[in-house]
Amino acid sequence: MTTRKVQNPNSKGGAGFIWAIVAVIAIAVLVIGIIVYNGKSDRKDAIAEGMIDTEGISATWNEGDAFIALTGEGAEGAPKADLFEDFSCSHCADLETETGEPMMEALKAGEIEVDLRPMVFLDGQQQAYSPGHSTASLAATLALFARGETDAAMNLRYYLFENQAEAYNKFEADDLADLAKDYGASDEALQDIRDEKYAEAAKEMSDANLKLQEERTGEGWTPRVMVDDKDIDGDLGQWVETLKASK
Repeated sequence: MTTRKVQNPNSKGGAGFIWAIVAVIAIAVLVIGIIVYNGKSDRKDAIAEGMIDTEGISATWNEGDAFIALTGEGAEGAPKADLFEDFSCSHCADLETETGEPMMEALKAGEIEVDLRPMVFLDGQQQAYSPGHSTASLAATLALFARGETDAAMNLRYYLFENQAEAYNKFEADDLADLAKDYGASDEALQDIRDEKYAEAAKEMSDANLKLQEERTGEGWTPRVMVDDKDIDGDLGQWVETLKASK
């Protein structure tokens, strides 16, 4: 019978075995790196494909104001509407899906002007108020509007309405910052989102817009489109066309 000696893999004779393991690990790391890189590229391409085009639209928000003014070139004298919305409002999401694109096109064409009047109405009122999805989402968009980052702000707004069912009560400040980063937000704005810098401003904006509605009609709700202190006539899903025709 032949006796075969079991060799220690750490000995000089086992060096080939060790290098084989190193090679396998190196190849695995390389493959994982390629997968991650391709995944990031695919994600970046998907995000870019899903972004809305805001070129030609300016958005202005001055801290303390209860609205974000949206306008386009040549809009002087164009009819203006107040658009009241809440990121937790399912009907607001439906309205955005139905009228968001026509609104953007009309803004770019200078045919209308819009004062966005966001609210956090559905996070509760007065003693029942508790910062939630509405407040966090609005605070994140305000952080972008505050720094003049219209493209990132409008795309974040669009995403949160279009994907409301998936986003509702699942996104915290860090998640919202990660989304904003995908849309090209600056490092300063991202930090403001993570710090929830504009959470109080979001609540104050909402309170002011609720008060404005109550002063005009005695009650407030979302979604709502008002022109000259009155609710716009006709089907709310046609508000953009109605506003354009009022010139």
